Amino acid sequence: MLLEFTYTKKEYADGWRKFFFLTKVIKKFDLVIMAFSLLIPFYLFYQYGFTRFYIMLALVIYFFNLVIVAVFFIRPYMFYQEYEQLHHPYKLLFEDDKITFDAHGIHSTLSWDIYKHYMENKDYFYIIQKKRTYTLIPKRIFASENEISAFRQLLTNHLTTP
Repeated sequence: MLLEFTYTKKEYADGWRKFFFLTKVIKKFDLVIMAFSLLIPFYLFYQYGFTRFYIMLALVIYFFNLVIVAVFFIRPYMFYQEYEQLHHPYKLLFEDDKITFDAHGIHSTLSWDIYKHYMENKDYFYIIQKKRTYTLIPKRIFASENEISAFRQLLTNHLTTP
């Protein structure tokens, strides 16, 4: 099965963020806790006043939340800008005995065992090599639900789902 596509910046960032949820690196409850933590300094200031300790604690809480926002929202866009090959067309040929990868001057033939398993959500297939290393396949490239099913079957024949 030959797959040809070019990532858009928005699509790549969306796939990155959804991978965090799919692999449970970040859970929806974590976002609730994060939002709640932003209110803690206001409560402490109201209850105990603006002491050095509570100001420092508020700065630490806001810094922690800022880092999470940067990793979750800003980093995927920076990564896309940083890696030129993401801006160019990808051609992946999936066969029973190998995978041929062709993208922006990179041509390689891989055996299926380079990948450990696959995951999917409604928008993407994630073909996973290591814990955080994966190939993102947008489902928009398939012409029909039958093609998606055929690709899923091909993946199932060679890989497991976690």
